[in-house]
Amino acid sequence: MKGAPPIDLEALLVALVLAPSTFSRNRFFSLYADPEARRVRRRAALLRSIVRQLVAGADRAGLAPAASGGALLTYDVPSLGLKRTAALDALELAVLRIAVARDAVPRVGQGDSGDAAPSSAAGAPLPHDLLPEPADTSRIERALARLLPGERHGGALELPDQGEPGEPELATRALPRDRAPRDSQAP
Repeated sequence: MKGAPPIDLEALLVALVLAPSTFSRNRFFSLYADPEARRVRRRAALLRSIVRQLVAGADRAGLAPAASGGALLTYDVPSLGLKRTAALDALELAVLRIAVARDAVPRVGQGDSGDAAPSSAAGAPLPHDLLPEPADTSRIERALARLLPGERHGGALELPDQGEPGEPELATRALPRDRAPRDSQAP
């Protein structure tokens, strides 16, 4: 975005996985023109597709730790005859766990007090590796905080065409002359 500090790409990834419609093309056009942001958008789409497949009932899902601190995710999608493997860094793994847990169906066990692990739409329980850990939530919250405007948060997300301090807010500004209500327009 011209004149604004660059957006935190890790924070953008988290936002695009958890709330993909947050950054519309019309409002944040520069994000769609930047090559780094395009890569992040593609990675977020890949993570969302993995979440959809895991929640829809992928078989034999498992994580193997990677030397880089992330993990190697493998699972089967029998309906497509697909075996998928994805290398995830630590942040991608955290956002994947949160998204899978959010979209999974709560499983009610017989005689359980409600702490049963969530299951996929097909009814299979999700592997323990794919359930969120306490550190996942704080990692995601820290990443999303970097999107907040202002120096206090270290964020870089500013809406285009925001006024200077002291100017009236967008909703209370006077309309330009060509957009002023006309007598001939219906109320």
